Amino acid sequence: GLKCEKDINECASQPCQNFATCHDGVNGYVCQCFHGYKGVNCEKEMLNETTTDRILKIVDRVDAASNGPTFIRWGRTSCPSTSRLVYHGLAAGDHYGNYGSGSNPLCLTKQPVYGRYANNKWGGILYGAQYQIQGQSQPYTNSFTNRPVPCVVCETKRKRATIMLPATNRCPSNWVREYHGYLMSSHFNVQYSSQYLCFDDSLEVAQGISGHSRGSDFFPVSVDCGYGIPCGPYVEARELTCVVCSK
Repeated sequence: GLKCEKDINECASQPCQNFATCHDGVNGYVCQCFHGYKGVNCEKEMLNETTTDRILKIVDRVDAASNGPTFIRWGRTSCPSTSRLVYHGLAAGDHYGNYGSGSNPLCLTKQPVYGRYANNKWGGILYGAQYQIQGQSQPYTNSFTNRPVPCVVCETKRKRATIMLPATNRCPSNWVREYHGYLMSSHFNVQYSSQYLCFDDSLEVAQGISGHSRGSDFFPVSVDCGYGIPCGPYVEARELTCVVCSK
């Protein structure tokens, strides 16, 4: 970035071999090797393995193929290298001017399958989601105003839990960062209230959608530190980061 504010994901190129897990760091990465492998990228197979080593290697390979918890990567069309793709989707939610319907945004599949239907708008209604990010404004330098939001559902590898942490882009010790970005929600002064979601640091726009009108809007989130949030570590009106971690 212009001010060196963006952290490059060194795991994006998938440098770790032999089913190893890549842990992204600052200006580097660390590969967590399976039993029986070694090297910077776990590229070397250990010689003179014991029976225990061979058993653990088999267990690791089975564990690598097992299912893990899922998460939604908002604002992107691909999963991180630390996870597998479940499906591509489009972000949707209630209209910013409505009172009812759902408050949780959804990642809609691009290939819906219907059951019985009446084709009547008499209940809840979904609208496409859009970014509301002005040009040259932080935290994103490009304009995404009224642009449609993509999303992707990902399945973690060899993990048992996922968590979204607001107000930081770093994971706790022994947790793996799946992606990081900025916290977003609906505007504070509209009738519709959405959940707080973690949008990726490098936003993309959903393709193949034209004539998109405003529906479910997402704005960057900041704090008002005069109401119970300390103005020491937190800064008034500064956009909050976020991170999704797995373990």
